[in-house]
Amino acid sequence: MNRFPLLRGLLNFLAVAVTVIAADRPNIVWITSEDNSPDYLGPYGNPHANNPTLDRLAAEGVVYEHAYANGAVCGPARTVLITGAYPYTFGGEHMRSQVPLPGSMKIYPQYLREAGYYTTNNSKQDYNIDQNTPGWDESSRNAHWKNRPKGKPFFAIFNTNLTHESCLHPSRNTVEAKIPLDRIRVPAYLPDTETVRERISAYYTRIHEMDSYMGDRINELEDAGLLEDTIVFYYSDHGGIMPRSKRFIYDSGTHVPLIVRVPEKWAHLIPHKAGSRAKEIVGFVDFAPTLLSLVGADIPIHMQGRAFLGEKRSPAPQYAHTFRARADERIDFKRGVTDGKFNYIRNYLAYLPTGQRVDYLWDNPATPEWERLFREGKTNAAQSAFFQAAPLEELFDLEKDPDEINNLANDPAYRDVLLRMREANHKQILRTFDTGFIPESLLVEWTRGSGKIPFNISRDRDQYPLMKILNMADALLDKGERALPDLVKGLRDTNPVVQYWALVNCLVLKTDDEQVLSRINALTRSPVAANRIAAAEHLARLGKKDPRPVLNEVLLNSPNVIARLHAINAMDHVRADYPYNQRVLETSKSLWPSDAKELSAAPWMGRYKAYDVRVMEFMERGH
Repeated sequence: MNRFPLLRGLLNFLAVAVTVIAADRPNIVWITSEDNSPDYLGPYGNPHANNPTLDRLAAEGVVYEHAYANGAVCGPARTVLITGAYPYTFGGEHMRSQVPLPGSMKIYPQYLREAGYYTTNNSKQDYNIDQNTPGWDESSRNAHWKNRPKGKPFFAIFNTNLTHESCLHPSRNTVEAKIPLDRIRVPAYLPDTETVRERISAYYTRIHEMDSYMGDRINELEDAGLLEDTIVFYYSDHGGIMPRSKRFIYDSGTHVPLIVRVPEKWAHLIPHKAGSRAKEIVGFVDFAPTLLSLVGADIPIHMQGRAFLGEKRSPAPQYAHTFRARADERIDFKRGVTDGKFNYIRNYLAYLPTGQRVDYLWDNPATPEWERLFREGKTNAAQSAFFQAAPLEELFDLEKDPDEINNLANDPAYRDVLLRMREANHKQILRTFDTGFIPESLLVEWTRGSGKIPFNISRDRDQYPLMKILNMADALLDKGERALPDLVKGLRDTNPVVQYWALVNCLVLKTDDEQVLSRINALTRSPVAANRIAAAEHLARLGKKDPRPVLNEVLLNSPNVIARLHAINAMDHVRADYPYNQRVLETSKSLWPSDAKELSAAPWMGRYKAYDVRVMEFMERGH
């Protein structure tokens, strides 16, 4: 006997209502390929690509011509995607750091689940945030929309690594090069050698295999009768895999393919017609708000992009903002701005070469060959620039110079463009409370045992006076050596970040001004490891003082993994004049426990093998 007929009836009504609501909302599938630049794909005009699935998707969907990964390597790029925010807003720009998010921030799968969606990720989770952050209904190699409860709308990611950088590493893969080498176009910044052509040809082979993988995912939807209920995105996690693309914020590293197929029943959610090409600027920072717009959910205030689809879509921005921070074992700091026609790059550590050695990058035979030819004097100016100190600013006309080999930053004819994009970069830094100006090792020191997270520190104007720091970081722009009085003031400043950027600019200038040198010598005794290291490196580069006592002390005594990494980077920069001590390196390496979880000076640092150990091993191989 039914004692509660009204309650039972209400429950039945709600069950039906949920099913109806689910049917009135689109399913969404993201298919992600790793390490693909659009230039290598058929829908973007490449005549050698064999991409029937992508061609079909482009014919039935919209091809975005100006889509950008805000970060040029997997961890930072995926961190933008999962949060809908620039990682330097909360200190998560460095490769495979594990930064805690502030309590006000959630990742987009949480919002989708709250909206009633079943969320799956198959299967990469390569984020620079705390990996314990809850989110997915299922994230594994077996995760699939087919596992959803009956009647639930779904969001599903399928990631393929068929085109990943490692496919061109002979030690890991053997890929057949099928396109005749004489038909291969070699970018002007690379040497035109058989090795380079063969690697590019092999890359095309994997692109074709990737297309087949995509076809399988589309067929699954079609066979289940769900393709016309599902919005499909195809994109790459960042640019391509040949040297000077992935990891670098040139167009080859950040420009990504993006094709979106929206079924006819959901056509009102997209402002473009099927089969068309969209020229609006889209960045990864826009993907999360777009998802929420498509499912009818509110877009939280912490998301810094805009919805480009759905009921809440908003006008396209003028620029996409890109960034480079520590990439694996190499410390760097760059910010970029592009409007699709021009690409602006601000190299803040302009005493370093663009092409710093990264172990994984050098596993591609094309990279060491390129370096060898450079050292033998067999590369032209455009090909040599990669291994030389980067300029403070770079500006490229992408329409006239798609390979970005003609830097227009000092061309008076482009002065207005330079200033416009420089200003856009400044506004972005201030708007986002950019944490990148804090040396990563100092960020570790400031968070360890303090109860603070990077997000909190970046908003503390006493600890982190960003405008003052930015002015010091930019002191050399348009001034050069005339900025020396400013640098002297910076070296005497009480804020360690201001001091650091005064030191960096001294490294760029290579100044031997006596007043400056006296202060820098004093900073070799700074309590801040980053400043001791920078001061020691400056004196070493000028031949004024042996840096090894300072660097070895950090190596042997600092509990801070990133400070140790910084010291090894500096050691590598000056090793020609001050050869490293093998005993010190061995002693330092032996101090590390085997458990990567114990390596961190802060609980959010370092997922994998200690980067300083990696770079030591790299140095020891005689490179």
